[in-house]
Amino acid sequence: MGELTVGHGRECITPPLGIRMVGYAARTEGAADVHDDLFVNAIALGDGNDTVAILAYDVCLFRLETAEEIKSAIREETGLEPKQVFLNTSHTHAGPGLGDREEKAEDQEQYRADLIRKSVAALQKAMDDMAPAALSVGRAPLDVGCNRRERQEDGEIKLGHNPDGPTLQEVTVWQFARADRPHVILFSTPMHGTTLGGRNLSISAEWMGAAVRFLEEETPGLRAVFLQGCGADQDPYYSITPEGARGTFDELEQHGRDAAAAVRTALQDMRGLNAVPFRTAMRQVQLPGKEDESETRPLPLHGLKMGDAILLALGCEAFVEFAFYGMDASSAEETLVLGYTDGNIGYLCTADAFETGGYETRTTRVAPQSEELTKAAIREVLAELA
Repeated sequence: MGELTVGHGRECITPPLGIRMVGYAARTEGAADVHDDLFVNAIALGDGNDTVAILAYDVCLFRLETAEEIKSAIREETGLEPKQVFLNTSHTHAGPGLGDREEKAEDQEQYRADLIRKSVAALQKAMDDMAPAALSVGRAPLDVGCNRRERQEDGEIKLGHNPDGPTLQEVTVWQFARADRPHVILFSTPMHGTTLGGRNLSISAEWMGAAVRFLEEETPGLRAVFLQGCGADQDPYYSITPEGARGTFDELEQHGRDAAAAVRTALQDMRGLNAVPFRTAMRQVQLPGKEDESETRPLPLHGLKMGDAILLALGCEAFVEFAFYGMDASSAEETLVLGYTDGNIGYLCTADAFETGGYETRTTRVAPQSEELTKAAIREVLAELA
């Protein structure tokens, strides 16, 4: 059996000012300034036989075609096949559009090209940085938001705060401890990057980026990376200003401090796991269209088994119930379920949500039976990994 090796690389991907931002359809003005920089983080993992890469982006999302472009460039430069590469986006709503979901603009096309180039550069740094490591995992409570499907007196579901709805108020932490190099930690919780609303024109990695910053400031040399979970129906807490704007940077920073504190709490009570050998599984499940079931949409599912731990990722904006399901269905000692990975086909709602309605069910492009089809595919991927 081989030895686990881990490396980290990072590249700044802050866009030029004026670029159109994405996350709120009503926001049409370009970025006016930069509150904090955006990054792509690359983690290279080896088991003595295979290498797997996880790339985490401080952007809202990208389409399946963009994910394919990035993986193609990575394969050309590193030899890693698409099955060996996971691409996760943080879902910050204070980031740029990539020109792949709206009318293309020249600055967005240039930005996407730069993003692809820097993805390869970050991964090459990570592969050069690989060194023996030990995996340990842990969890801690984290309360920076809750379910957002708030029922009104008339029965209508609106975007708000529903503390009684399904939610996962905890952070999951995977630490890769290295003897002679900085430790690398991955942390995840399913929660939108929407502390700030559509009036915000400042580029920001949102509360997730603030959490990374606080962690690395407190522990110099630490390499912290956020991975987004299944947070389609989860929003952070925010206020409404007297002018009617949503959220403040003070609230964003506080969420980041709270998340960093939760990560530090988890790090105090970690359990070691065997992390080799690796096994990967990747497939697409065809989900029926909401308006026309014959017009299917391919949902990517991607899994990685590292010894006693499993990473399971969905290429959509999935309700938190899919994270619960993946963890319950897995037989591994540790299972982390992500959304927003390898592209994004839009909202994946539970079938029950269609009965109550709401923003997510109005804008999803897949039918209610997609829940059971996705769960069946999750079971198949987990069985293949096991």
